[in-house]
Amino acid sequence: MRTDRKEIFRKFIEENEVLIIDKNSSSRNRLMKIFYDLGAKRNMLHTASHLDEALEIYGSRNVGIILSEYIIGGGSGFDLFKNIRKDHPGKKFPCLILVTSNMSQTVVAKAAEEDVDSFIIKPYTIQSIHENLLSTITFKINPPEYIKRVEEGKSFLSRAQFDEAIRIFKEAIGLNEKPSLALFYLGQANYLKRVYEGAEISYETGLNYNDLHFKCLMGLYDLYREEGKHNEAYRIVKKILEYFPTNTERFAQIIRLGILTRSFDDFDRFYDVYKDLEERDLELTKILGAGLYIAGKYYLTMGHPDRALSLFDKVAVSCFEFPQYLRSIITLLISYDMVDEAHKYLRRFPAGSMDTEDFRVSSFLITSKQITDVDQIIKLGLELFNLGFKDRDMFMTIIDLMKEKEYSPSTIEDVEAKLKLLDP
Repeated sequence: MRTDRKEIFRKFIEENEVLIIDKNSSSRNRLMKIFYDLGAKRNMLHTASHLDEALEIYGSRNVGIILSEYIIGGGSGFDLFKNIRKDHPGKKFPCLILVTSNMSQTVVAKAAEEDVDSFIIKPYTIQSIHENLLSTITFKINPPEYIKRVEEGKSFLSRAQFDEAIRIFKEAIGLNEKPSLALFYLGQANYLKRVYEGAEISYETGLNYNDLHFKCLMGLYDLYREEGKHNEAYRIVKKILEYFPTNTERFAQIIRLGILTRSFDDFDRFYDVYKDLEERDLELTKILGAGLYIAGKYYLTMGHPDRALSLFDKVAVSCFEFPQYLRSIITLLISYDMVDEAHKYLRRFPAGSMDTEDFRVSSFLITSKQITDVDQIIKLGLELFNLGFKDRDMFMTIIDLMKEKEYSPSTIEDVEAKLKLLDP
């Protein structure tokens, strides 16, 4: 049997190209040498450091084995593998092997059934990689009956033949001691039939066998979102965030759910996750800023100003592209008579923004609390009003002071008319 495995591996390595992804060039070169020593040809070996680069190479070559470090440019090896599975459903190869360096990453590899074919723990040797490849490739070429039945069920599922798929997945469950994968697809079949209770039972049963089974967790998360069960969905996705690498789309969903469920204690953690993301788009930054601001406002109303200011500081650091958040923070702090704290955030505006509406309105609101010359405050406010700047607190301040100083009714009415046009 061992001779057969070695012959299978020898033939496979001769006919299939190898792709190695690692940010570290010396690590890439070491793995290349190991594959060369195992019989791979140099022109069949390819390397990349970034997720997009790896996908480009994969799309243009006959790649049969992919080894990816856990953390790569643009995301993780886990993200890479999910992209390949998504874009090439039903394709048996390539073998997808995650290279891990600690136990938490190994947990991810074990839990990502089907998305990860195998994993290699550092430090590795040529012998350990050889044995790993022998087992992985042999398994892929001649999978056990359990996997064959799951694949058969998936083919019916892809053709929307749900009842036949369900029958086969149920048969597959009896072929494995821990049939989380079959239970996930059974849940998917029920989900697509809109038998939500059956889907939930299948996902939950799969998690009973493996409480970190990625597909079952994601199935349950999607189900709860579909049903509008925000608290349940948030409980699941928090677990996913804790153990699995995230992407910008899912992280944005997590933040929104955190706001919906008022899980404000988690927003410091969200900020740390955001900082660790290699690539962040402006939409995610905007959503994070909104979440941090809402959480800070909550703590301010609950009588915890220090906690609120800590969150507002995070907004100022991470959301400099959105000065409207600084304006909102300043307006809020002034409403709580925290003028000195508000003034500190005025200094956080980026250079070159002194003539913007956000800065000038914020500056006016602070000044209105710092000086006693009412006529001077009104003059400053009317200057901004005549420039077309719009702000509810600014308008109300001007109106109240003009009434106090008995300004002409027509001038007051002009400002009141603009105030009425603002959204409540």
